[in-house]
Amino acid sequence: MKDFTKRLTASVLVLAVCASFAGCNLASLLGSGSKKDKDDDDEGGSWFKIGESAPDESDPDETDPATPTPVVYVPGEYIETSDELTYADTVATYDELHPAKTPGNVTGQDAVDLLAEIEADAIKHSITCYADAVIVFENPEAYGLEFDEITWGDAITDIKDYPTEKAFYDEQLEKLYTIDYESLDTDDRLFYDKIVYDYENYSYAYGYTSFEYYTMCFNPLVGPQSDLFFVLDVFSFETVEDAENYIKLLEDIDRYYEQMISYEELRASYGFIASPTSYEEAAESFDNLVKQTDDCFLYDTFEERLDNIKDLSDDDRERLIQENEDAMKNIVFPKMQDCADRLRALEELNGQDAGLCMYRGGDAYYSWLCMVQSNSSMSVEDSMALCQEEVDAMTADLLAIVGSGNYDWYSEYIDHDYSMGDVFDNLDYLYDCVADDFPSIPPHEYYLMEVPEVFEEDFSPAAYLGYHLDNYDSNMLIINNGSTSTDVGVTFAHEGYPGHMFQSLYTRSVTKHPYMYLADSIGYAEGWAVYSETYAMLNYFAEDPDSDGVKFIYIDDVANVMVTAALDYGIHVEGWTIDDCVDYFNTSMGDLYGVTADSLSDYYTLLVTTPCYSVKYGMGFIHTKQIMDRAHENFPDATDLEIHTAYLNCLTTNYEELEENLNAMLSGEMEPPTGN
Repeated sequence: MKDFTKRLTASVLVLAVCASFAGCNLASLLGSGSKKDKDDDDEGGSWFKIGESAPDESDPDETDPATPTPVVYVPGEYIETSDELTYADTVATYDELHPAKTPGNVTGQDAVDLLAEIEADAIKHSITCYADAVIVFENPEAYGLEFDEITWGDAITDIKDYPTEKAFYDEQLEKLYTIDYESLDTDDRLFYDKIVYDYENYSYAYGYTSFEYYTMCFNPLVGPQSDLFFVLDVFSFETVEDAENYIKLLEDIDRYYEQMISYEELRASYGFIASPTSYEEAAESFDNLVKQTDDCFLYDTFEERLDNIKDLSDDDRERLIQENEDAMKNIVFPKMQDCADRLRALEELNGQDAGLCMYRGGDAYYSWLCMVQSNSSMSVEDSMALCQEEVDAMTADLLAIVGSGNYDWYSEYIDHDYSMGDVFDNLDYLYDCVADDFPSIPPHEYYLMEVPEVFEEDFSPAAYLGYHLDNYDSNMLIINNGSTSTDVGVTFAHEGYPGHMFQSLYTRSVTKHPYMYLADSIGYAEGWAVYSETYAMLNYFAEDPDSDGVKFIYIDDVANVMVTAALDYGIHVEGWTIDDCVDYFNTSMGDLYGVTADSLSDYYTLLVTTPCYSVKYGMGFIHTKQIMDRAHENFPDATDLEIHTAYLNCLTTNYEELEENLNAMLSGEMEPPTGN
């Protein structure tokens, strides 16, 4: 199953590779409008409109014949989809997904051994191919991972295999339930809690074959085509065989991507048809890959990696370079072109992007997905209420600043520059700053990769990619030189210190269970990263964090994740169209931003085709922030260092368990995990 099974290639990239918008404020997200506007106005236009409603740029008498009329959401009426699939009739509650258990009776070393056996099975069940193994581990053999075939594995789980998948998770859960939880040490308890939580989620999801087809595989902005070349760049060569295996992976791309494009065609045949716009934008993302046929950065990096092979003969070097070029030009790029052509063929079906509530069982899928992506037991309704509460509070604070009569804040907002120089200046500065407020992390290295120009327009300002997770030195920070954000220092706080890279390194250093970082919780990871960027903004970059200007900058940054989370809910729970989203945005934010359908169109497409995309950022952040705030209230003498350390020591679990464990650690009732 493409969306929630831990496909390790995707897991490596879970920390925001493409179009994450992390570190973007609302100005950069919404102000520049369409691609045409970006070309015509480098400054992004006049996006900030205090007290002025958004202009209506559309002509009500004109319609685009290529754009289907939006479906009006009527509860109980659904887009017609195949009866060959199975659908959830009701929305499962948290207690139904995670029922109370009778304490087990396996204790002591027997319990430890059983956990080790279950974890080994979990790793082998998730890492099913050579590509995943050598990306995730520098020494996969140490984890019992050896593969005769050099492939990318299977991109999609065939629905005929769902019963087998469900049986695997149910069998593992039965073993887990026999363990006496109270007999475990902290590290084992945290692992137990997470794997039980994950496996109960998977067992439920594999009960409904429709769960496979609700969302696109080749999403225009965050699909696997966006990740491919960056993933290929992390394969390292120490032997001639390594390079030869890399070329075999290039050759296997034809089969691997055939599975995914065939999936898109099958999905459409089942009635889950995306809009011509989404198919076209996905096709254009492949066009950008094809443009690199003769001048791709991977040609150069392949040769550079050959330099690491000891005693490589000139003949072998020449042979490998030629074989690499042949595979790229005769297999990889032609397959990218084939995918683009077949996506464009699907445009003729004239489908439309629709919220999950418009499909049979879509409400159950979205409810389940929200629990998984936000890492919380809260129902969708309660999460929506919490999200709206935060949006209302932000709006009240913004309007209070705007209406204060003192406009000194505006100059600070416009002129602020949260950066210490170049990439290394910012990362060095942040690394020094976090030493007083966050726990120590292992010695490590990282390297920078610049986004190729062809990808700049659709790539976030920066991204973190962790690979070879058994080696602290395998960290890639991807830099978009096309980004002109004045908050680049805050962006590196999100991706670097104390955000994604910091959290990844720390987590790996304090647990002996690789499952805890292989199956990282996305809401936890993104919630921590957004919290990190706001913490750095207020504590390391702002001169006066209490000034109205800084408050406005902070709220503007947080609004990026909270308002779009509200749009995510609106689209998939209430069937909002883009016009509904524009109305909500301008109404909820007091008409401060002058949002139009044109300026919101790209993000709307992302949200409607990627359910919970913004939920994981918005709700992840608010849960993280509230847990931190309550910790300060409950333990007023605790320092930021102590609270941050205890929080990270709770590892990547759901927020309800995390807060309970955090309180126990701060009160001395629970020991931290001891690590490797």
